[in-house]
Amino acid sequence: MEIRPLRDDEIEEVVRLWRRSRDASQPWLEARAGHTADEDLRFFRATIARENDVWVADDRGVVGFLAIAGQRLGWLYVDPSAQGRGIGSRLLDKAKALSPAGLTLYTHQRNERARAFYERRGFRAVRFGMSPPPENEPDILYRFDSQQG
Repeated sequence: MEIRPLRDDEIEEVVRLWRRSRDASQPWLEARAGHTADEDLRFFRATIARENDVWVADDRGVVGFLAIAGQRLGWLYVDPSAQGRGIGSRLLDKAKALSPAGLTLYTHQRNERARAFYERRGFRAVRFGMSPPPENEPDILYRFDSQQG
């Protein structure tokens, strides 16, 4: 498996993976949000890909991705069919290498699997709050300090 920068011709594939992962990890939010595939693609192109460095996990096809801007890890998703194989850990290791001073990220309080994943890898909860509209979902700010982890 290789962790490498996203290519333009992979954006649609990554957006489909992102949707599958969101549907599997937080169905309550996805049902409420009701985003279409076209909306996901527009948001990914206009915001995620423009404001972040996007890396993919390639294992004879894209199986995960991360999007990072400085010390903020904005998105880390692994295709549900590929979870449990260390891909998320490899992507997180890449994020840590890209931001050696440390990382911050948000996840939803109800996303217990994501919370456990980050906590097992040295992240600590530093603030409980509420994500902005349109989500309006209780969230958690996590921090990883490279000096401690």
